[in-house]
Amino acid sequence: MSTLVFGLYKYLLFPVAMILVKILGPFINGKLREILEDRKSHFLVLKKPWTTESLAAQKPIWIHAASGEIEYARPLIREIKKNYPQIPVIVTYTSPSAKKILENMPDIDAWMPLPWEKESSIRNFVKIWGPRGVYFSRTDVWPVLVNTLRKLSIPTVLFSATFAENSSRLKGMAKYLTQSALQDLNQIYCVSEEDAAQIRFLKLKTPVTVGGDTRFDQVFHRLENPRPVKCELIPSPDDFVFIAGSTWPEDEAVLIDAISRPSIAGLSCILAPHETNSDHIEQLERRIKAAGLKSVRYSQISTWPSGTILIVDVVGILAELYTWADVAFIGGSFRRQVHSVMEALAAGLPVLLGPYHLNNREALVYQKKNFSTGMFVQVVQTATDISVLLERMKKQQSRMRSIKEEIRGEIGKNKHSTLKVLESLKKIT
Repeated sequence: MSTLVFGLYKYLLFPVAMILVKILGPFINGKLREILEDRKSHFLVLKKPWTTESLAAQKPIWIHAASGEIEYARPLIREIKKNYPQIPVIVTYTSPSAKKILENMPDIDAWMPLPWEKESSIRNFVKIWGPRGVYFSRTDVWPVLVNTLRKLSIPTVLFSATFAENSSRLKGMAKYLTQSALQDLNQIYCVSEEDAAQIRFLKLKTPVTVGGDTRFDQVFHRLENPRPVKCELIPSPDDFVFIAGSTWPEDEAVLIDAISRPSIAGLSCILAPHETNSDHIEQLERRIKAAGLKSVRYSQISTWPSGTILIVDVVGILAELYTWADVAFIGGSFRRQVHSVMEALAAGLPVLLGPYHLNNREALVYQKKNFSTGMFVQVVQTATDISVLLERMKKQQSRMRSIKEEIRGEIGKNKHSTLKVLESLKKIT
């Protein structure tokens, strides 16, 4: 069945879709339009003195990361460069939003959009770059792409793979396309045994191994290599600090209601909004003032007055700020979908989440794990829930150091997944 579905996809569905895209091109807007325009761009070689010819001569490693999946690829790229410095690394992406990340990654030698899902485009790409192997980060495996790579005898590996029981990729016709794509891979590294079981349900011949989640290695790397922050603002060890990271207005309305309640007076609070443009920061300041609270902006102060909310109006330091705190709330969870909980957990913090968190695997997994006096991740539905939990945790303040160590120890078990994936590289170098 999967062979039939693959044939329909390759020779009928995808070609018809491309024809429709060309016809409707002038009328297409939004993200699809951005993708179409991006595909017209030239290949970008980032490091001198590389040329296309000299880079191809070294038979690069090709890594594909659709968009945010690059965070799972970062530690693999770093380890490749550490262990095989002579091998260039090419990264392809699907969403143009990934370009902002790739521009600032020094370990990448070239990056460009993924070739179209056509055998001729893929063969041309391989002819130009001559990759010795291809690594797919997390999920974005395309059937024609991997089928063509198999025909060309180029090894392919999927790493940090996760397949939830209710995944749309395992239902209906999509199941057979997924089966076809995964069957053509040489190796699959799953995050957990549960993910491996879901893949084995497809009855593949491809070897499936539990390799862990490489993004944890990236999170720990950040913690071990912190970015500069204003050390003069670091709170006293006697302070009980609550941090809300990557928040949206929907989160902030609930949070401000919670922290304005008398039951948690004396709380030191950090709000790090996802959007740091001036309009949003000013709106947030007005909302805080209306609740009878005071706030200061991180960028404008050299001291953090007691009882004042610290608004983080700069980007890129949230991981470092988690190390200042005792408890974290992760934004997006009162909106549509929660941001990653990994950094807060790796810093040893108990985490609070709103109701919209089903998109995040770690949020679900760590609701089932307890530290000595509570759960790693707790779900809150209202401002009252938040204030009650913060009041309870504030009473445990004397134990926070041991609680943090306990959580860090458990999360630390996820380290070194990247080294397991790197083992596969020995076969193709």
